[in-house]
Amino acid sequence: MSQRTFNEIPPIVSASEPHMALLFLLDVSGSMSGDPINSLNASINKFKEQVCTDSRTTEILDVAIVTFNHETQVVMPFTPVAYMEPVNLVASGGTEMAPAVQVALDMVDERSRFYRHAGTEPYKPWIFMISDGYGGDVSAVSEIVHQKENDGYLKFFSLGVEGYDSKTLHQLCGEKVLKLNGYDFTGILDWAHKSMRAVSVSSPGEKVRLPALPENVDKDVNDWFD
Repeated sequence: MSQRTFNEIPPIVSASEPHMALLFLLDVSGSMSGDPINSLNASINKFKEQVCTDSRTTEILDVAIVTFNHETQVVMPFTPVAYMEPVNLVASGGTEMAPAVQVALDMVDERSRFYRHAGTEPYKPWIFMISDGYGGDVSAVSEIVHQKENDGYLKFFSLGVEGYDSKTLHQLCGEKVLKLNGYDFTGILDWAHKSMRAVSVSSPGEKVRLPALPENVDKDVNDWFD
């Protein structure tokens, strides 16, 4: 299990601007091996390039990456997006989803406190989980996710990889589950980049109209995102 707090939290780019925290929670169990993990690596690395074409989003966005199989690993603590390093994730092992979700929740809570301590107003943080959904018992942590969402502390959604366990992901996210058809993550990561750009030109707490989902992803998200 990885640590839940960090001795060194990367600096924010500009404390005078509101900041946004985005955490990628990625399934790297053996069932994600082959095409899924190769596509995911390429798409995560391209995400940085896409975001950094927009100066406003680059200024306010901090990204973290947490992976899980039978263990949870903080691959990258919250870091200004311009300083993201390339990832080369390897898929292996079983799946324990609940501990990873708890680590992600702890991290976004800590990052929001960090923003306030630094004197900057935070946007509502996003946790973006990608998984095939076979992750054991998530009932206890699901209650925490639902409470935090209902209280307006964060947005948590999941992308189910083709063949995903619908019951587990819906238990965790309710109706907020996206379905990926095939194993090409390029479009959904581009959607994430465009969504961050839409948030960046809004004010914290303002309802934001998000871009349309790519053709290989099913669900209308604008009824449950702001």
